[in-house]
Amino acid sequence: MSKDLDNKYFIILNKDKIIFNCLNNQNKISFIQKYNFINHDLNDLFKEIEIFFNNNLIKIEKQLDDFIRKIYVIVDLDNALSTSLSIKYHVETEKINDQKVNDLINILKYEFTKHNNNEEIIHIRINKLIIDGLEKDLSSINKNFQNLILEVKFESLKEQFVHIVKKSVSKYQISVEKILLASHIRETAQSQSSNIISMADKIISGEERNEVKWIKKKHIKYGFFEKFFNFFN
Repeated sequence: MSKDLDNKYFIILNKDKIIFNCLNNQNKISFIQKYNFINHDLNDLFKEIEIFFNNNLIKIEKQLDDFIRKIYVIVDLDNALSTSLSIKYHVETEKINDQKVNDLINILKYEFTKHNNNEEIIHIRINKLIIDGLEKDLSSINKNFQNLILEVKFESLKEQFVHIVKKSVSKYQISVEKILLASHIRETAQSQSSNIISMADKIISGEERNEVKWIKKKHIKYGFFEKFFNFFN
């Protein structure tokens, strides 16, 4: 019987190495396989991903006694775009709730993709929530307010890069469950002692409150909203 329900598999893509990790159901790293190479550009990295799986996949599966069918990819490279956008919302009085925050993020996401249509969003994080002039955390949800400013950070990779990574891995009947950025994970961890894999798992599991797990919504007629919202970088 497959142990895939218990284990989570990660590969870290670095400029000169690939690191495969198995995180077990006790949140412990139970297996690591490292592969070093000489990298000159991204095309070399794509080739090395295939070489890594060609040379190591069968051996790894035998040692783990499991078939690897999905993995999480952590990109540890300086090729991400980081963009912060803010939105200001003013009403006479209104109660803030999850749906309101989601609607505001939806508008900011639309603005981001409108100007960066060749980028794929990897992380969406709420940086600031300012209610009536005071910075609050998300525990202030369901409280009345008059003025709200929401600052959201978008981190993205080129769509072509994401596509090639997924295509390289799919040749081995493995799907990429999610791509994460190492820089984002480290920033989120801050002073926490968790290693990068354990911290990535917290993000995946939704334990990080400010990390937005994006769910695609039906199309919104933004011309209506833009009558009431003020965008600024």
